[in-house]
Amino acid sequence: MSVTADLGQPVASTSTATLNGGEEKQIAIRLSTKDPNYQIPPAKFLVPASWRRFHLSELINKVLENESPVPFDFLIDQTLLRSSLGAYCAATGTSEEVVLEVEFLPSTLPPRLESTQPSEDWVSDVSSAVRGAVLTASYAGTLSLQSSDLPPPSTLTFTGHDLSALSATYVPHPLGSEDKRWVASGGMDRVGRVWEYTVPPPSLAAPAELTPPKTLYTLSLHQAPIASVRSRPLPSSSSTATPAPHLLTAGWDGLVGLWDLTPGVNEGDVELEGGERKKKRRKQSGAVVNKTPMAVLRGHTGKVSRAVFDRSDVTKAYSAGWDHSVRSWDLTIGAETSSKTSAKVLLAMAQLTSPNLLATGSTDRLICLWDLRTDATQNISLTLAGHTAPVSSVAAHPTSPLLFASGSYDSTVRIWDARSAKQALFTLPVPKKEGDEDRKEPEKVLAIDWDGERLVAGGEGSRVITWRVSGQESSAPAAQ
Repeated sequence: MSVTADLGQPVASTSTATLNGGEEKQIAIRLSTKDPNYQIPPAKFLVPASWRRFHLSELINKVLENESPVPFDFLIDQTLLRSSLGAYCAATGTSEEVVLEVEFLPSTLPPRLESTQPSEDWVSDVSSAVRGAVLTASYAGTLSLQSSDLPPPSTLTFTGHDLSALSATYVPHPLGSEDKRWVASGGMDRVGRVWEYTVPPPSLAAPAELTPPKTLYTLSLHQAPIASVRSRPLPSSSSTATPAPHLLTAGWDGLVGLWDLTPGVNEGDVELEGGERKKKRRKQSGAVVNKTPMAVLRGHTGKVSRAVFDRSDVTKAYSAGWDHSVRSWDLTIGAETSSKTSAKVLLAMAQLTSPNLLATGSTDRLICLWDLRTDATQNISLTLAGHTAPVSSVAAHPTSPLLFASGSYDSTVRIWDARSAKQALFTLPVPKKEGDEDRKEPEKVLAIDWDGERLVAGGEGSRVITWRVSGQESSAPAAQ
C-alpha cells in the first residue's frame, strides 16, 4: 500500500500485510501546522490505523526532506495524540471513514528534575529572568538570590521588610548597567522596595567579599499588603534599547500603582538612618528615597492578585483579582479600558508570548485563557481543567507563543499548550522531602517561573524546585 496525497503523488510506501495475511485498516488524515518553520503543501494522506506519533513524525520529515529528523506532537480536536490513530477513533467514537484533521507541532522535551534548594521559609514568589540565577521572596521577609555568578554558597540575601515578602521582580536598570542590577519587592508590611546589587566579578572567591544589596527607594501608596510587583521585561542580550524602569504594584486594597523608578522622578521624602524623614532637597549619600506613584489605577472592588505590563505595547497593562475580574488599562491616561469577569477569585495571571492571550488561575481549579481582541461581552475564550486545587501561579514560555505552565495547591506544576485544551502536556509532581514520604497533604505550590530552559517553583515546602525543560526529544520509537 502506498501512503498517498490527494494530489495522487506517492509520499511514502509501507506494507500493510499483517502476520496472519490480513490487511490493516487505513485512516484518511489531513495534516497542517501553524508553525511557519514546518509548512507542508495541503494534502490528504491514507495511513495505517496503527500509526502513532513516531510514524506520523517520520511522514512529515520525509515530506519536509529534513536531514535531521524533528519529532512532532499531534493534535486532533484539541486533544494530544497519545495512542494510535485507530485507538483514538475508538476511544472518541470517531468514524474511521471521515478525514481526521491533524495539527502537528514540534515536541517539547519531557522535563527532568534538576535540583531542590532549601529556603528559610515559605517561598511566595520566584523569578528566573536572569540566566543562571533564581530570585525568591519568602515569608521570612527576605529576598534571596541564588546565582552561578556568586561564590559558594552562591546566595545573596536582601533584608528590609518588616513582615512577609510576597513578591519580587527584576527591574531594568535605567542606565543599562551590566555590573549592577535592580530588584523590586513588596509584601505584608505594605511597603514597596527597590534594591540595587552589584554583580560580582569572576575573580571573587569568598562570600565575605560580596557587596550587600542596598535599598534605593521605598514606594508609598498601599494601605494593605502588596501582593504583586512586576516590571517591564528585561532587555534581551541582543537588544540595544533599555526599557523604562517602570513598575506595577498590586495591593489587597484594590489599587494598582504605576511607578517611574528613574532617578529624580516622583521623589518625595528622604529616609535617613533610624527611620527619620525629612523633605528631599537633594539626594543624600546612602539615603533611601521615598517614591510616589506616577499614576494610581482604580477600578477593582476587591484584592488585586497581579498586575502586568503588556509585552509589546508600552501604553497597556492588565490586572486580575479577587473581584473575579480581568481589567485592561491605558497607561497614558491612567484609565480602565475594559473589564471582563469570571466565576471565581483570580489568584494568578500572565500574558502569553502570543500578544493577544492572557492566562489566569483561579480558586475553582481552572485555568482560563482570555482573548484580548474580543469585546467585553465575550469573557473567557478557553478553559483548561486538570488541577485538583486552586491554581496559584501561571508563567508563560518566553518565546513559544502558546506554551505556559501553572502551579497549584495540589502539589503539581503542569505544562500546557493552548492548542491542547483537554489535557496538559506534562504534569510534574512536587518531589517528596526526605523523611516526608508518608505525608498525605499536598505541598502547596505558590509561585512558578519559566525561562524556557528551567521551570522553577516554590511554596509551602520552604524550598526552590527546578526542572530542566529545554530542547527537543529524540525521534526514536522508544519515545512513544
